[in-house]
Amino acid sequence: MRRFLLTCLLFCLSLLVFAQQTPEEQLAIQYYRDGEYEKASELFEKIPLTKKNSYLYYYNFQTLYELHDLDKLEKLAKKQCKLFPEQQRYRIDLGFVYEMGNQIGKAEKEYQGALKDMPAKEYNIKDVYSAFLSKGKREYALDALLKGRNLLNNNKLFSKEITGIYSQLGRSDKLFEEAIALISDNDAKYLPQAEEIIQNALADDENQLKYQTIKTLLQKNMQKYPENDCYTLLLTWVYQVNKDFPEALILAKALDKKNQEDGARLVQLATTAQYARNYDVAIEALEYVIAKGNESPQYDNAFNKILDIKYQKISNTFPVKKQELTSLENDYRHFVEEKGLGACSTNMVLNYASLLAFYLDKPQEATTLLEEAIKNSSRDAKQLNEYKVKLADILLYMNNVWDATLLYSQVDKDMPNDEIGQTAKFKNAKLSFYIGEFAWAKSQLDVLRAATSKLIANDAMYFSLLISDNEDEDEEEEEGEEEDSLLFAQTLTNIPLQYYAKADFLLFQNKVEEAYTMFDSVIMMSPFGTLVDDALYQQALILIKKKDYLTAEQLLQKIEESHSTELLADDAIFKLGELYEYYIHDPNKAMDYYRKLMRDFPSSLYVTEARTRFRALRGDQ
Repeated sequence: MRRFLLTCLLFCLSLLVFAQQTPEEQLAIQYYRDGEYEKASELFEKIPLTKKNSYLYYYNFQTLYELHDLDKLEKLAKKQCKLFPEQQRYRIDLGFVYEMGNQIGKAEKEYQGALKDMPAKEYNIKDVYSAFLSKGKREYALDALLKGRNLLNNNKLFSKEITGIYSQLGRSDKLFEEAIALISDNDAKYLPQAEEIIQNALADDENQLKYQTIKTLLQKNMQKYPENDCYTLLLTWVYQVNKDFPEALILAKALDKKNQEDGARLVQLATTAQYARNYDVAIEALEYVIAKGNESPQYDNAFNKILDIKYQKISNTFPVKKQELTSLENDYRHFVEEKGLGACSTNMVLNYASLLAFYLDKPQEATTLLEEAIKNSSRDAKQLNEYKVKLADILLYMNNVWDATLLYSQVDKDMPNDEIGQTAKFKNAKLSFYIGEFAWAKSQLDVLRAATSKLIANDAMYFSLLISDNEDEDEEEEEGEEEDSLLFAQTLTNIPLQYYAKADFLLFQNKVEEAYTMFDSVIMMSPFGTLVDDALYQQALILIKKKDYLTAEQLLQKIEESHSTELLADDAIFKLGELYEYYIHDPNKAMDYYRKLMRDFPSSLYVTEARTRFRALRGDQ
């Protein structure tokens, strides 16, 4: 380690002064780099060292170190100490030479002397610290920084360097004390620095012992110094890092009440909890803000957000409690009655319509809502087309195939180069997939593989390959089919693919249990076919909704192990990472899967997100 640090130092110095080197100096350095230390030493002896911090001194010192010539090393260091007595790093070099010669007493004397005579200047203190660190003397490096704080009368200086040493020494107790000391005077500007120290420490906290330590320390300080809000803020953040959102919510409420805040802290906590899939805490936090009344500056923001989170919770849960569905329906209805449809965001209207159709089985009410929304958005082409796409979805839910495909086609024609137009084209291709027109669906999907949206392009490619991998070569499209027999017409060809299409349509209709059973039929019909991994993956997603995480894990691992060359291999690995991160709460296993995805599937659509999550779990700032 010492040799590595010295080599890095020498390399950096040589880059800085290469243009100023004499031919003799360049030759000496080249001999050193080539490992010809005897030749390098002979040349270095002829070069006078008259400049402070000369890079030639470091090359000379390292050359003699490689030769283990202690006599010359001692003379060199002593000469440098005499020439530049104010530079304590040369005394450290001398002490290091004595230590190499097993003269421990002399070495300690030089080390202590360097600390004793260290000037009260930040630059000199850091110089002594780095000199000790380059020799692997972490304890002495730490002493230099702590003494430097006293000399400069500032106990917040060198915090990053000090915590770095504590981390290397495995002193998490001292590391946490350092983080807490930064905010001991209730100065919030040091909170990010304290958070960084703690997050780095918690990155390898497999047994959560460090988490328990910092939690206990902060709780004690909160009780002892209740006027210091920084302790509460830091503990709230620690709870969030550990996904302990109920505890974070308690503290956030307490701070809001104590300081008579406007609820912004609770809205921020709700956003963090939502991202971590803890919808219950997010909803409770926003309900607290809403209870402040519509005079609160955060009221509208909280109300809009709570509707979004409640819908997100419902769409990621199965089975959904009837009470939650009814409650959310009432919330949407009251909002529309009170504010008017024009005050609703596009996303709110779309979610409201989806709730009515796909969860409450009220497609006609959803249709009426969207038709009214379309009338009110005639001047906004994109919003208008988003409503049309959702209306087409609901018409398809009602098995109204022709009206649905007509609307999809209108949007595709109206905005062909926009994402909403490409979405409509994709949904129209999926409609053809549902009704068994696989060849036509594939032709449309192939066009979309060049879509500007990576997500649409990726989905289009997946379904195109799904069809081409499973379509019978001798299949011929039948002509003259009646309109009412289009949806899932039972022909004698492509039976497994037809079953898969039907299962996918049942999922689209939110008929989760029926879809799960249909995917079982796909697997039983062709247990060694190419649709097995696709069916297993969809079943795993359903099981996650049902909170059967163990079985979902088994299915995803089966795809990873037995279908590693199939289309959904990277999807399964990414989903395993999500499963461990958000549901099983095992960050180390989650990191393993994100790392595997980045390593084994570098071109996957999920790589960027996997890298982001991996770094967050590792504790990167």
